[in-house]
Amino acid sequence: MKFITEVCHPNIEKNGDVCISILHEPCDDTCGYEKASERRLPVHTVETILISVISMLADPNDEGPANVDAAVSVAVP
Repeated sequence: MKFITEVCHPNIEKNGDVCISILHEPCDDTCGYEKASERRLPVHTVETILISVISMLADPNDEGPANVDAAVSVAVP
């Protein structure tokens, strides 16, 4: 999933790619950040993916940001 317009968000890379567990390939994370069960599965539908993206937009995960600059700007009051 990719935004084609510029979005300043910790979980959206500068090129527009959305970084969310549900979109990652179902394998173990070598960094130990995500479990394979949190990643893309055949049971996910367009609806469940969109709900996850909407949730991510409303509540950014700044613990492992894809866009560090956006994470810093969100954290600054």
